Amino acid sequence: MNLVLFETAADAGRLAPGDSRARHIREVLRMKPGDKLFVGMVNGPRGQAVIQSDNADGMGLAVKWEDKIDPPRPFWVLVGIPRPQTARDVLREGATFGVTALHFFNAEKGEPSYADSTLWQTDEWQQRLREGAAQAFATSVPEVARHESLRVAMGKMAEAAPPNAVRIALDVYEGGAPLSHFTPKEGPVILALGAERGWSADERLILRESGFQLAHLGPRVLRTETALVAGLSVLLAKRGEF
Repeated sequence: MNLVLFETAADAGRLAPGDSRARHIREVLRMKPGDKLFVGMVNGPRGQAVIQSDNADGMGLAVKWEDKIDPPRPFWVLVGIPRPQTARDVLREGATFGVTALHFFNAEKGEPSYADSTLWQTDEWQQRLREGAAQAFATSVPEVARHESLRVAMGKMAEAAPPNAVRIALDVYEGGAPLSHFTPKEGPVILALGAERGWSADERLILRESGFQLAHLGPRVLRTETALVAGLSVLLAKRGEF
């Protein structure tokens, strides 16, 4: 944890004795009163905190906030709902890379039961997002939405993403060229990844009708979370960030 995240500035004043963040500061970072650490507000500024107290009443912090807020990157990700463990990785890595939003959909070749896992029925999916942002020393947390199909997701994406966004779908089987061939040097991008078993014929038709270009990341079939990291890395490399 490179950054301790809070929902609001008021929350940053005190951590309850049993709060996992307090335990991390105390037991992992081995910090004590007088020490300094970095904190942040979800989708807000970062700041530096001084530990003022740590006792049975909790951990007291005094925070000096920065003036600027780092915005998320203009990337929107569409992904077929994968198995829970993979979804955890996608949530965390998406937040680590700072994407604007993650839109999950029930894919035709996906397993329907994945959408009913405890990951989605509890607040665990939100915890994975915060883990990714904290790891990245960032405060922007992606928006997350789930849809019953790719077609429904397309409609919602049209409302959420800028109309000038470049649309690219990763497809190892029918991708016409490497992702780098379609990657713009600037501007918003919608990156789509299918289910773990790939796109169906109908889904490819929907993608093409919606203006997506099919691209590949080489001849090898990658795991969903690996494809996400590789895809986002290509986007950033084309922009000179890597």
